[in-house]
Amino acid sequence: MDDSPTATEVSWSLIDELGVTWATGFAPWEEDICLPDGCYTLLMYDSGGNGWQNEDWFIADWIGEFDFDTNLGDGPHGTDTFVLGEDQPCDPAAPGCPAGTSTYQFIVTSGTQAGEVAWDLMLNGSALYTGGAPYNDTLCLADACYWLHLYDASGNGWNGATYTLKYFGGATLYNGTLNTGSLDSVQVVIGGVDCNEQPPPGGGDCNNNSDPTGDCATAVCVCDPYTFPITPSGFGAINEIPPPGSISNPSFGGGIPPPPWGGTDYGCLLAAELNSSWMLFNIGTSGSLGFSFGGGGQQVGYYDWSMWLYTGPGTCSAIANNTLPPVRCLWNAVSWGGTGMSNTLPPGANAGNYAPELMVNAGEQYIICMSNWSYMTMNVTLDFFGTATVQCGLVLPIELMDFQATARIHDVVLEWTTATERNSSEFEVERSSDGLDYTLLGTVPAAGNSQSLIQYALVDDHPLSGLSYYRLTEYDTDGNQGAREVRAVHFRDPESGLQLITDPASDTWWVTIPPGEGGTLAMIDMAGRTVFQQKYVGNRERTVIGLSMSALTDGVYLIMTREPGRVLSTRRMLAH
Repeated sequence: MDDSPTATEVSWSLIDELGVTWATGFAPWEEDICLPDGCYTLLMYDSGGNGWQNEDWFIADWIGEFDFDTNLGDGPHGTDTFVLGEDQPCDPAAPGCPAGTSTYQFIVTSGTQAGEVAWDLMLNGSALYTGGAPYNDTLCLADACYWLHLYDASGNGWNGATYTLKYFGGATLYNGTLNTGSLDSVQVVIGGVDCNEQPPPGGGDCNNNSDPTGDCATAVCVCDPYTFPITPSGFGAINEIPPPGSISNPSFGGGIPPPPWGGTDYGCLLAAELNSSWMLFNIGTSGSLGFSFGGGGQQVGYYDWSMWLYTGPGTCSAIANNTLPPVRCLWNAVSWGGTGMSNTLPPGANAGNYAPELMVNAGEQYIICMSNWSYMTMNVTLDFFGTATVQCGLVLPIELMDFQATARIHDVVLEWTTATERNSSEFEVERSSDGLDYTLLGTVPAAGNSQSLIQYALVDDHPLSGLSYYRLTEYDTDGNQGAREVRAVHFRDPESGLQLITDPASDTWWVTIPPGEGGTLAMIDMAGRTVFQQKYVGNRERTVIGLSMSALTDGVYLIMTREPGRVLSTRRMLAH
């Protein structure tokens, strides 16, 4: 690469179809690279976001039989692919992803404040991938509905950092940034799956077994009545409430101007997010909704609160990014008598602690952030009343504490724990390759009645290769369905990959290749030199090839096989 006035904006990495980085650099740059035959992708970046302009990246061999050059025409990043050698596979979906998944490339550029950037990609409530900035790697994704969460530690957006999800070496599927605020959520649809049928987080049945958290994205779904602890716990992981006087957190100055719902309230969370508790609830029947925090003489200290209509994970982003006004809020006038919404004051209440009730419709959801302004440590009860009702759902016969699906070398183990059980009958574990159609894997008898922790487990001895979904369902003695949880897990069948056995006595590595069509076995050192190469004939049995290590120096070696439509690899350290 040549030098130019814009060279300081240029950076790049050269990776193979396995995602292994062979070279990386800036501009100007010139160096000899030892590369084995294969398919390569050049990842190109420009910190100025306007392409490489007069910069070109090129590669050529010493005998004049191969040359390749490319350029980033415009924008902050791009890719280009080339092939070394004849008849080499160059499949964008080839870099080592399990069966049932495809290979995608996820890129996060640095921006000006890379240390503040974080993100995660969620499936069924579990984080499959997490990272920061800069980031450039391959993701193995099945057809499903995912959520990409974007975070910024300082609450001022990503400052020029961007994300891009694309087919490996191909077209872009999603790209964007966190323009302002602390967080945002983007639904990522892979494979044309209908994601409209999936409920937003917090939907469905609610129970009061969990304590509220300090973050909107992990709000607890509650029913009536609901008692929870408050402590001087800060604002959780993310400070999501904008300053007072903003759209999402307005101020009213004692009724001048008045709140949209009337009254003489001074504002919402005038101390911003202070010792917060986030709660979500569902409306069961339409009508006028009222509630009270700490009514009946329980309130000690100021319980300021704000409430918004909840329509999914994007609601939290809208609050944090200051674009969603509350439907009701209140800055307490006194530290006693309870606080909330009521058209008729509860006994012992003060009018300055209550806003008017809200007309709600069945099926709606609302989210509340309550502030423990007085730094109290105590229990608070939330009571709902009015002509509307809150949908609490079924009373579950168990309290399910945990459910995990873990891939091991030869199997997948399913483990779960209950804290209490009441008239529980059995647990049913099902498995699915697509998250839609499930088949029964096995059943486990339940304890029946218990007030102590009980641990359960079931092993899938013959798991599916690639991404699988496991669904745990509890049934009570009357046959009613109780708790249901789903977990996703990647399993890589060792029989479908290369197996490597070392024999120190003869200084030999034995490579076992699974049945296939036949191809080429190569061993490459970390300088990119091919130190061994041999063709082999495929058959229905596994092929075993011995590699002598006696003449090789210590270090890390890449062992790779190439067959039509299949590339397998493994790495191993040599130490004589």
